[in-house]
Amino acid sequence: MLTFEEMFLSAASQIAEGLGLPSLGPGAAENCRDKERTRRLLTDAGLRQPRYAFARSAEEAASVAAEFGYPVVLKPRGLAGSIGVIMVRSPADIEEGYRVASTAARVGAARHGGGALVEEFLDGPEIAVDSAVISGRTVPLYIVRKRFGPHPFFEETGQTINADDSMLDDAEVLETVRSAFAALGLRNAMTHTEIRLTADGPVIIEVNGRLAGDFVPHLARLATGLDGASIAAQVACGEPADLERRVRGSAAHQIVYADRDGTFNAVDLPRAESHPHLVDAGPLLAAGTEVALPPRGYMARCGYAIVAAPTAEECDAALAAAVADMSVDITPSH
Repeated sequence: MLTFEEMFLSAASQIAEGLGLPSLGPGAAENCRDKERTRRLLTDAGLRQPRYAFARSAEEAASVAAEFGYPVVLKPRGLAGSIGVIMVRSPADIEEGYRVASTAARVGAARHGGGALVEEFLDGPEIAVDSAVISGRTVPLYIVRKRFGPHPFFEETGQTINADDSMLDDAEVLETVRSAFAALGLRNAMTHTEIRLTADGPVIIEVNGRLAGDFVPHLARLATGLDGASIAAQVACGEPADLERRVRGSAAHQIVYADRDGTFNAVDLPRAESHPHLVDAGPLLAAGTEVALPPRGYMARCGYAIVAAPTAEECDAALAAAVADMSVDITPSH
């Protein structure tokens, strides 16, 4: 039993368990889906965590934030894609931050609705370790380097995967991932574990018990030759997983977002003849689509570019050149 959709993770796991098929593990899907539960289990296991508390009102959130110190991050308990996640920098903004996070929570499952998680903000770059968990054994596959839009929101604007990323050999990062999976009870799954690399060491932001979304699986194939969807299916069926790396390169993508609320008209795209490492580029919206920036709307994605190159340096340069040739035409809302 396999799903790539966050909202169906618990149901798919329960069905697999009921049929005696390989699954995330008893309760493991909910351990990943419910971010408050994730935090509690990882803290109990002694893993480094941001300070956190669950608030059921703006007043509770303000009290927690005053204790932690600003800035803080507010987020729903059970969504994905950074929807409803917001940084709050001062007491003057805490009521609006709580409204954004708690309102977004209603989009998810009823058991995850209401209230918001308040977390200490930790600075540092964010990566994801994508792994296969096979009968409780963790196999790290590749590292995802993430890029984000401007604060106070945390929408991902792009990712990079390098086959020879040094983090694949970082003992502290890998042990953090393995210990987290043990604490959450993961048995059989593809996982996408987001980690903040702080001055004090790696800190888990969240554990997703599914294949990464966005263009990540495509980047992984380009950079490493690993087919995440096939691996996920093989793990779900209890079959031997094909973990052979057939490529050793680098791949990246960048999303071009709307910069204002309005009507999307068109996106200018880089031309292949001018960009030798360009793999693909295209629009993500149809002309005439209404777009809105957070918190009024999310995922106002207008177009994308994907590049692949033999080295990380060539890949970074190719992506920058491709994005420089992209622009978005939006008719502003009145």
